[in-house]
Formats: sequence, structure tokens, C-alpha cells
Amino acid sequence: MPAPSISPQFSPTELFRRRCLWGVAAVFLVLLIAVWPYQHWDFVQRSSIIGGIIRKANQDAEWWFCLFTPFIVAWLVWRMRVRLSLLPMRAHWLGIPVLTLGMVFYWFGFKVDTAYPGYLSVQLITLGLILAIGGWAWFRQLFFPWAFLVFTWPMLPLENLMAVPLRHLTAQASSVMLNLIGVDVVREGTGLHSAADTARGLARGQLFQLDVEEPCSGIRSLFSLMMISALYGWLSLKSWLPRGILFASAIPLAMAGNMVRMVLLALGSLWFGTEFAVGRNIDGQQEMSFYHSMAGFAVFGVALSGMFALCTQLERRLDRSIKSAVIDSKVDFSQPAMPWLPFAAMLLILGGGLVICMMSDSSYQVAPAGIRAEMPSLLGDYASSDQPMTSREQSILAEDVKIERRLFTKPDRVILASVVLSGGEKRSLHPPDVCLPAQGWKIASSTPISIDVGTGKEITVTLMNMYREVENESGQKMRVKALSLFWYQGSDDATSASYQGHVIRTYTDAFIKNINHRWALLMFFVPIKQSVGGLDDAYAEIAALEDTKAFIKELIPGMLVK
Repeated sequence: MPAPSISPQFSPTELFRRRCLWGVAAVFLVLLIAVWPYQHWDFVQRSSIIGGIIRKANQDAEWWFCLFTPFIVAWLVWRMRVRLSLLPMRAHWLGIPVLTLGMVFYWFGFKVDTAYPGYLSVQLITLGLILAIGGWAWFRQLFFPWAFLVFTWPMLPLENLMAVPLRHLTAQASSVMLNLIGVDVVREGTGLHSAADTARGLARGQLFQLDVEEPCSGIRSLFSLMMISALYGWLSLKSWLPRGILFASAIPLAMAGNMVRMVLLALGSLWFGTEFAVGRNIDGQQEMSFYHSMAGFAVFGVALSGMFALCTQLERRLDRSIKSAVIDSKVDFSQPAMPWLPFAAMLLILGGGLVICMMSDSSYQVAPAGIRAEMPSLLGDYASSDQPMTSREQSILAEDVKIERRLFTKPDRVILASVVLSGGEKRSLHPPDVCLPAQGWKIASSTPISIDVGTGKEITVTLMNMYREVENESGQKMRVKALSLFWYQGSDDATSASYQGHVIRTYTDAFIKNINHRWALLMFFVPIKQSVGGLDDAYAEIAALEDTKAFIKELIPGMLVK
């Protein structure tokens, strides 16, 4: 027979103190998240963390779910109010170092003017407050609402990391499905093109040309579906194993939904035409059709249906009932000593952290660019032609990002040189080792090498060896190879050979030197010639690399800002 439930009787004075402690903690959280001017989100004036999330949601409606998360967390805590009211408050000193670490991240993000340390700091500060006031018993009860709070933050780095793999998987699954149902398609990277039909006189891509861009990859719907699966599993299931399985299912379910979406777009293009199914291109801007918009709802229709079906099976097969939490006679219900000393330390840490933020240099200035986004029309034996920014690039990149791209040619060599100059937003550049695979290129190797840029010093750049499978005019597949050299050029002659490196350098120099770099991505793409018969030339790759090094050495000195 279960132990009888016991309700501790706290004195009115202690109840008042409990409310005061949690009230002060709530005030500090609201101050840090919703009031304190944390970052230059619009590069004119600072606003709060929540203000920045609202700005991001207005720019991209896919992130609106983030703004609902705090209200869901508040509702979850409200559902626990009776159980929480019975818990004694046993402050744990571990909350103090966690609070300190959280305020260090808050100050760091405030100083370097970036959001992600602030997101991490709020999670840590919330954890520290729970431990410093309530202790382990409170943390055990509030673990899920605290963990669920992570869905408040727009995870753009995860989007960049996961988008291209999901785009490839979605494109591959969609092409398999379309071919199975009798629609012949050719996949090239993340693009799906209708296959050539010589009998009907149709060239490849004449019926439809679709590309699995980020909104169609599953990455945008994935985050919101993960939030829904976590909440649904918590409310519907009783044990952690089925909850974890349901949460993990959000990834394949999002991919399945987006595969159905791509199939609908392909079939709609065949039956009703591309303009009806996909939309029109007006002055370089893609206008989404009504059919395209409605096909987007298939993502959630498929994913949610699969989620509900999976949850039903998990309830039947894996879920085990758990006895409701009972506060028994083993719990110490004596009047606990109120955590005034940890509370005083908490006030000192939070208040002192805000004072340090006030005393820190909070100005925001983007340093001048270290390189000009201008290239000559003639360079040595090379003549060049301008390659302007495409409408797709305009839609992906920030408005103040500038691209200078020229195709340099001479009888025995072709080099596509690109300079992408970032705008006011520090991380407005994209990593080429992520973007190029989306165009169908496979990276065989990526290695750092040293080159002379014509200034008397060598810098480290990234060399990528790439290849792709293409069809020639006779329909035979052949492998095309290319080299790509790239690096990031900062404002004070700083360079970085990798995307991650230039992000770290940005934060380090902003924190230590108060320099906010205006980075430029320099990239040189060089096709490798094939010998007669399509056989590989053992020396073609070496010759292409040496020609590119010589080209860079001649080009860069005239582009650097003195």
C-alpha cells in the first residue's frame, strides 16, 4: 500500500518569503531577457534579447514559434503549481557558480554584440536560480520546462550546419519517389530536373526545374516539429524512452513531409505548368504560387500524422505507467532555513554583472573593409567578364552584402574569382564548403595550404578538390573535376582559412580589441581540364593550382586597402 500523502504546512511568514524569492528571480529574468538593451539587432540601437527574436521572426515567419515558447513554459510551470507548493526550498550552492558562468556569458555576448552567448546565458541563469533558491528537488520537478526553454532561441548555426545535408537527403528521396511513380527526373546536387525525352523532343529540365532550397529541406519545419514532439511526448507519454523516441522521430518525419512537398510540386508542374505549381519570377524575385504555398502544409500534415501514429504505438508497446509523485514521511517537512546567504550571493552576481555591462564599451562600429570588392577587367594575359549577383543570391544574403565576381579567361585557363563583402551583420557570409555541395559538387578533400598573396607574406587558405557527375550530349555520364581556393579577409589584415575560424576571430577581436571586422570571402574556382578520351591528366591538377597561385599573387595587392 503506498505511503500516505503528506502536505507540509508552511507558516505564513515562510510562504511570504518563498513568494518574494521567486518574485525577485522572475524580475531579474524579465530584466535580462526583455528589458536590458543587449544587442544592436538593427545596427542602429540596442534592444533586448526578446526584441531581437521578434525582429528575426518578422524577417522570417518560420521562427515565430520561438515567441510562443516562454508562454508554454509558464503554462507547464503553472500545471505543477500544487506539487511545487509542497516542496521545501533547500538552496544548493551549485547554483552560485552556474549563475556566475551565466552572467559571464551574458557580459561576453553584450560586449561582442552577438546573440548566442546571451541565449546560453539565459539557460544557465535560469538553472542557477532554480538551484540557488529551490535546490535539487525543485530542479528535478522543473527540469523539462527548463530544457524546453531552449526552443525560445532561433538556432541559426544549427540551420547552417544541418540545412545542406537535409537538402541532399530530401532531394535524393524525392528523386527516388518520383522515379518510382513514373516521373523521370535527374538529380544534380539539390536540384531536380525533368529528364530529357528524345521521343517527345524535350530537353532536360524543360518540364520542370526544382531546387530543394532551405525552406524545402526540412530544416525550417524541423525545429518547430521538434518543439511539438517534445511537448506532445511530455504530456502524452509517461516514461523517458518513448519520449526520446518520439522526439528523435521529428527529423525523419520532417524529411518525409518535405519529400511529399517536392513530389506535389513536380506533379503540379507536369499537370498544370511550372508557373501554376511553383510561381513566377518577377524582376529577379520569385513569387510563390498559391499551389506552392498549399503544398507547404503537406510538411506538417505528414509529420503530425506520423507523430500521432507513432505516439499511439509507443503508448501500447513501450510506455509504462509511473506512480504519481508522492511526498511521503521520509521527506523533511521541518521549517527549512531560508536561503538568504545564497540569495544575497545571487543578487550580487546578477546586479554586479549588469553593472559591469553598463561600464563596458557598448558602442558598435563595423570596421572598414580590408579589401576592395573590385577586380580589373584585364589582368596579365587574362581577360574577364562580369558575373553579376543572381536573384537567388539576393534573396539569401543580407541587403548590404556586396558581391564582385568576374570570369577570367586565357587560352589555357579559366578562373572564376569572387569577392563577397559582408555588411553590418557580422555573420552575413556563407561557408563555401557548405554552399558548393548544394550545387552538385562533391568535396574529395579539403586541406589548408600556404600561398603568397603578393604582399611579402604568406597566408593560410583552404584548398578543396571537387568533382561532380554530369551527362554529356550523348547521355553518357562523366566526371568533371575542379579546384577551389578560399579564405576570409578581415579589417585589420586579419585572415582566416575557415568559416569557423573567422567567426572565432570576430568574437575574440570584438572582445579584446573592440574591432568588429567587416569580413570578405575571397574564392577562386578553377575547372580542371581533362585529356582526350576523358582520362585524368596526372599533371592537370598541379598545373591548375600553380596557375591559380600565380593569379592570386598578381591580383590581391591591387585590391587590398592600405
